[in-house]
Amino acid sequence: MIVVLLVLGLIGALGLARGPFHSPALDLRGAGQLLASALRETRLQAIGAGSTRMFTIGTGPAGVWYGGPPGPGTVLPTLPRKVALASGPARIVFFPDGSALGAPIVLAEGGRRVVLRVNWLSGAITLEGP
Repeated sequence: MIVVLLVLGLIGALGLARGPFHSPALDLRGAGQLLASALRETRLQAIGAGSTRMFTIGTGPAGVWYGGPPGPGTVLPTLPRKVALASGPARIVFFPDGSALGAPIVLAEGGRRVVLRVNWLSGAITLEGP
């Protein structure tokens, strides 16, 4: 019985020494899904308001930021620190009829990449990657 407890204690100590279980692929995929959700929300705002809406993404001191056009004093949400914007700053414009205009957005972490594409005709957002 004591041997079993010692073995379990050793396994637990090794697990704690390793630190939290973390998956870079899941972080990247989660960041891609977060951006896809924000893009869909911007598209729905354009359709609902009957006016053009712009979604911008870029890098700054706080990391990769995204959202509406940045203005003075505006605090925009950011992606996790290890996720990088491989495609460079981008703007995607959504029109009141649901169509869109803009280049793909590429996120990278380590050797992995996630690509977000917006269909120009329907405004549908697709996520490709791990």
